[in-house]
Amino acid sequence: MFVKITFPYIYLFFILLVPSIAIDSSLLKCQVCCRLVEEIQRNVSSVDLSRVVQVDNFRLDVNGDQQKRTVPLGRSQIYLTEVMESVCEKMNDYVRATFKNNGSLTVIPLVLEGTMNPLMNEVDVVQDSDLNKSLQYYCEEIVSDIEDDLISIMKSDDDNVVHSICTEVSQLCPNKKNKEEL
Repeated sequence: MFVKITFPYIYLFFILLVPSIAIDSSLLKCQVCCRLVEEIQRNVSSVDLSRVVQVDNFRLDVNGDQQKRTVPLGRSQIYLTEVMESVCEKMNDYVRATFKNNGSLTVIPLVLEGTMNPLMNEVDVVQDSDLNKSLQYYCEEIVSDIEDDLISIMKSDDDNVVHSICTEVSQLCPNKKNKEEL
């Protein structure tokens, strides 16, 4: 008789076999910020571009008419606010890990598009005493601290959103330009 082992049990078994190491919390917060922004971008890009919402401006023009314009749903204030309320729950699907080739810290999703993340072969998962609940906590902390800036940047056409949010606004990630100058 075969016993069907479900994914959470395999994950738990795998985590118990991996040794625990000390992790620099500032590096971890930087990684969480980057994954947070990527999750938001994934949400925004999943919205059909043809779906738009009308944004009203409550000011009147010189003719007494109310100015109205449309914006893509994925870049609207209401949609982005809803995303901010639930995006950190996705951190439960992420794990801390170090790359086998250089030992650098990363935070990666266990599953991508319904299959095991291919990076799992290139990393060693880091055991965490709280089973990675701190990833969601850090995510919620970041969203709470910079939610207005997050929404503002996500609404813009910024090409480097991760850098803008995680390095410039939240200052959780080091500015690589400054490191190179030193």
